[in-house]
Amino acid sequence: MRKTIGVLIIFVLMAGIAAAQKLDGRKLVVKGGDVAGVFVPVSLAYEGPAPEGSIQVVDTKNGKVFPATVAGGELVFVVEAIGAKEQLDCQVKALKEKTAPKVNITRAADGDRLEVAVNGEPFTVYNYSNDNRKPFLWPVYGEGKVGMTRNWPMDPNETISRDHVHHKGIWSSYGDLNGVDCWGETGDKAGFQHSDEVTFGAGDAFAWIKAKNTWQDKDHKPVVAEEREYRFYATPAGARLFDQSITFTASYGTVLFKDTKEGGLIAFRIRPDITETSKKGVITNASGAKGMKECWGKPSPWTDYSGPIEGVGTRGIAVFDYPGNMRYPTTWHIRDYGLNGANCFGLSYFTENSEKKENGDFTLEAGKAMTFRYRVMIHSGDVNEAKVADRCANFTNPPVVEWIK
Repeated sequence: MRKTIGVLIIFVLMAGIAAAQKLDGRKLVVKGGDVAGVFVPVSLAYEGPAPEGSIQVVDTKNGKVFPATVAGGELVFVVEAIGAKEQLDCQVKALKEKTAPKVNITRAADGDRLEVAVNGEPFTVYNYSNDNRKPFLWPVYGEGKVGMTRNWPMDPNETISRDHVHHKGIWSSYGDLNGVDCWGETGDKAGFQHSDEVTFGAGDAFAWIKAKNTWQDKDHKPVVAEEREYRFYATPAGARLFDQSITFTASYGTVLFKDTKEGGLIAFRIRPDITETSKKGVITNASGAKGMKECWGKPSPWTDYSGPIEGVGTRGIAVFDYPGNMRYPTTWHIRDYGLNGANCFGLSYFTENSEKKENGDFTLEAGKAMTFRYRVMIHSGDVNEAKVADRCANFTNPPVVEWIK
């Protein structure tokens, strides 16, 4: 038995060394997109196993080191800066030792929560207890450990902004799936998002959470299967980034995503002192439109909600849609009281006053699946100071990375 274990340990060590050798010294090129990139995540395929030690990608011209992670068949790293159409010649460096990950996730000792930290600073917490109707991210911190979303109802002692109990931090939900309401939480049609499985990992370029959930009706009968992944990147506190992908699979029969404004496949409720209602918050979309009246229900590759926080400075949350998503660019359920949700299905509501009223119903056939991707930036400064439009372009048209043979 001891001999078997010893052979196994040697095999694992040799596999780790071999993986490092496969990566160490490999050359690659990064080609900038149409706009300059700042702390932009990039990736390329790598099917080998993850090395035992840490991984870096080094700019061979200036020696700049970019944090890197091998996971899920990819080498991912965060490029600190690259000009429009600029080319960076880089090389992979595999370290012998394993350093503490720049983006770390730990399981809370007191419940079903995963705590995410970037460079040692708390960023957010994934709450997935089935005591809740759905999983959600809260709190979510901006630069200076400033909470960016509303605290109620997670903090029952919060006295400001106590409406819409289903608005919890940053979340995903929809209001009419075969007649089941997985948006609201109090009506007679209100359903659940049951957390089935959660896994996670940490790295220098990003950490990840993968979750499998079942969206259910009020009697816990399954309606649709859902899998999501969050990727939290190693970026500065003034421009935190995370990606969310969410895949719906009609595992229990055909699913009708019925046209309703009540939904956000990614949604948030911003802190009450920088809402439009507070007279401080500003809503902006990619066309330059400002305010709820001009942005609600309008298609746009991105929206931003930001404003000045007393004693802190300006902070905001921007959400970017992805070109591969259905009905890109999405329409937005964005409100003056602080809600914002990406909703591509509620077209009859969003076009109600237009010359041609549309219907947003979509049927996901039994056994079929569909995926949506989004990026969220928690930023300092207003929409222009944070260069939200450019950061969205880094997501929708990122730098291209290729191995040099």
